[in-house]
Parts: sequence; structure tokens; C-alpha cells
Amino acid sequence: MKLSQRNFGLDILRAISIWLVLLQHGKILNIDGLKGLTLGGIGVEIFFVLSGFLIGQIIIRNLQKSNTIKCIVNFWIRRWFRILPLYYLMLLFKFTIIDSSIGSNILYYIFFLQNNFYGIEYYEVTWSLVIEEWFYIIIPIFLFLTLKLSRKKNNVVIILFILFILFENIIRLIYVKKFNVPYSGVNGNVIFRMDALFYGVLLAYIKINFQNIFIKLSSLPIFIFSLICFITYIYFIITFSKLELGINGYIIPRTIGFTIFPLIIAFILPFFDSKSSFFQNSIPRKIYYKFITYTSLLTYSIYLVHPLIFEQLINKKLFKMVPEISFILATTLTYMISYILFKFFEAPILKYRNKKFSDRVT
Repeated sequence: MKLSQRNFGLDILRAISIWLVLLQHGKILNIDGLKGLTLGGIGVEIFFVLSGFLIGQIIIRNLQKSNTIKCIVNFWIRRWFRILPLYYLMLLFKFTIIDSSIGSNILYYIFFLQNNFYGIEYYEVTWSLVIEEWFYIIIPIFLFLTLKLSRKKNNVVIILFILFILFENIIRLIYVKKFNVPYSGVNGNVIFRMDALFYGVLLAYIKINFQNIFIKLSSLPIFIFSLICFITYIYFIITFSKLELGINGYIIPRTIGFTIFPLIIAFILPFFDSKSSFFQNSIPRKIYYKFITYTSLLTYSIYLVHPLIFEQLINKKLFKMVPEISFILATTLTYMISYILFKFFEAPILKYRNKKFSDRVT
């Protein structure tokens, strides 16, 4: 896809999400009392909903044209071409060059099982990739069965989506109450985080099949109201974190909180989706456009590369510099390496994928 064909509004959301992660891991911005749902965690939640929205549009359009197993397999192949090569390359680099102490347990990371069966300490940012990868496996099967059961009746499909989200909340509530699981124990658990991405898919289904409703959702009043709810929820988390029992002492943040926050983000997203273009009628605006667009384009590589750079320059303080300078240097190196990886590794793989496996049903 050419840069001019990208949706600038969604690129802004993607850039915001990755910079929230960078700012947290770079120890530059710290919000007092924001426990559990960290600054980077907010960025990941935004990306979950955005990912569900973008991927949902692709698979929904294809399955509505041809609801077949072949269509699902084609979707999986395309996703694996996008996710696995760079993930395995960075995993191999970390294991062979930086730290091989994990030994044979690297298999948990190879098969995206670290969240539920081993631990994420070896390569922490991969916890969100695990959830996304299992989502990519589940969502086409869910949509395939949903379209079959509903006989493509749009209202029935919406009801089935809502029932799935309710089911997620019920089993999460049972799990937390029975085992008194802390916030972090729910946050990275694949089984209990699917609803965050499903909100994005539900939004994609509304955009495709209920365009009038989606247009209304993209209005400025709904955006402002949703933004207020977004800020209010963060304040709510900070308040609970500062109480004597902390965030793990209360049931709401560990249960329905995990569905309320992505739901709020889902209401924010249509406004950004409607801002697809951006006028570059001055040099500052052109610079801003390029920065946002390339940040969005490089988000995946930035996400995987930055922990390896930040660990050396910021956490281990390889060079004796003030934190702000270390952050600028680490971020600049991250962008440079990410661009090289995208241009000479990711882009050729994606070009081959697009040649062999079309993303549209014919």
C-alpha cells in the first residue's frame, strides 16, 4: 500500500499507541498511581481494538463473499507472513546474541505459549503478540460459524458477538473470584482477553453492514463523550491503585474493567477512522504527516526492537547520560533499525505474500 492510500486517522492512533509504550519503557513519563493498567498498557489496549477493527474488515468482507475453509486458511497464511518472520528473527537474535539462558524453554516463545504456561520475563513485550496470534486463529473460525448459524442475518450476527463478549466476562469473573487472581494475572491471560479485540471486529462488522450507524458513531459529540469516559476510566484506575488494598484488592478493575476500557476505545475509533486524509499544505504539516505515517508503518518492528535497545541504553545505562538524552538516543536507534528491518526484511516478505496469496476473494 502506498503512503497516500493509508488512513491517516488510524495511523495517528497507531502512533499514539506505540509512543505510550516507548514513553513508559523509556522511563520518561510516569503517572503517579497508574498501576496495573500502565501507560504502555493503555497503548496496547488501543492497539488491540484497532487491530481487531482492521483485521476484522478483511476477514468479514472475505467470508461474506465466500464463507469457506479455504478463505480461512488464506487468511492465516497472510497473517503468519506478516507476524512470524520478524518475530522469529528478533527471538533468534535475542537467544543467540544477548541471552540464551532460557534454554529449551524457548519453545514456549516459538509456539506463543509463554503467557499461560511459562512467563514473559524473557521477552516481556511479546505478551500482547501472544494474545493477538491466538486471536488471529480464533476470529476467522468464530466468524465462519457465526455466519453459518445466522444465515448471514446481520442482527443475529451482532447478537452472537454480544453473547461471546458476555461469556468472556462471565468466565473471567468466575476465574478471578475463585482464585483471587491479581490484575497482571488476568491481563496477559489469552483466554480472558479476547473481548478487547472482538470489540474491534464488532465495530468492523457495523462499518460494513450498518454504515449509517457507523457514521453516527464517528460524530464529534460521541468522540468527545467517549474521550471523557476514557480519561474518567484512567482516573478510576489511579484512584483504586492509591487505596489501601490497591488495584488487586477490588473486583471491578480485574473483571469488567477489562471489557469497559476497550469498549470506550471502540467508541473513540470511528472518529479517527473518518479522518482518513490530511492536507500537507506546509512544510511543518508535511513533516508531521511523514512522522505519523512512518511511525505507524514501523509500529510492529519498533515494538519488537525497542526492548533490546532500551535494555542496554536505559536500564543498564551503557553510556553515562542523563535519562532524557538516553531516551532520545535509544528511540533514534530503534527507529533506524526498525526502518532497515522493514525495508530489507519485512517489505520483501510482504511483497512475496501479496503476490502468492491475495487478501481479496475473487
